[in-house]
Amino acid sequence: MVEDEATAEMNAFTSWHFKTEHTKEFLSLIQTRKPEYLLLDAYADIYLGVVEVAEGYFTYNPKFKDTPVLQLAKEKWTLDVDYEKYWKAWTQHVDAFFQFLQEEVPFCKIILVKARFADRFADGSSLNEWRESRKYPTVDIAGLNALWDQLDQYVEDYFSVQILDMTQKEYMLDRDHPWGAFYVHYTPDFYHDFMQQLIELTNGK
Repeated sequence: MVEDEATAEMNAFTSWHFKTEHTKEFLSLIQTRKPEYLLLDAYADIYLGVVEVAEGYFTYNPKFKDTPVLQLAKEKWTLDVDYEKYWKAWTQHVDAFFQFLQEEVPFCKIILVKARFADRFADGSSLNEWRESRKYPTVDIAGLNALWDQLDQYVEDYFSVQILDMTQKEYMLDRDHPWGAFYVHYTPDFYHDFMQQLIELTNGK
């Protein structure tokens, strides 16, 4: 990955995200660190989409838009718009990833985190309405959650995973979340419930 003016201006997190999307270094980290548990969720697959380049694919981020690699990209897909192409590529790569895990860390227990997009703050107001009033992009919550259902179901149907299910209760969004108001930035009870389930799944380890 060549650093350019656009990447040099990124903050530390965005720069790390851009770099690791291209190096795929998490694969070698899995091999060397050999985790006992690995948590997966489909948030980025659904909300961000992917970019196709000559070398393969990487997860899109709007903050990457001014980089040369985006300007030279073959295509950018999102699941809600480019369903057939995206689904075919996604299932192929999920299959390959689970095959990699089976070969490299067969003892690793995979935990599928089932969460969903939300729109309501604790006071009953809507994030979509808040964003619309400021001319920010909004999303089809029900549509994206239906796609999330499909991705989760594929993983459940074809692979051996444990389920950390955060869909059994309606969680509200936190207007004062440390990372800002967003569709998956919930009130503290979400994180308390998440940790409780994780402790139970890992037997308190």
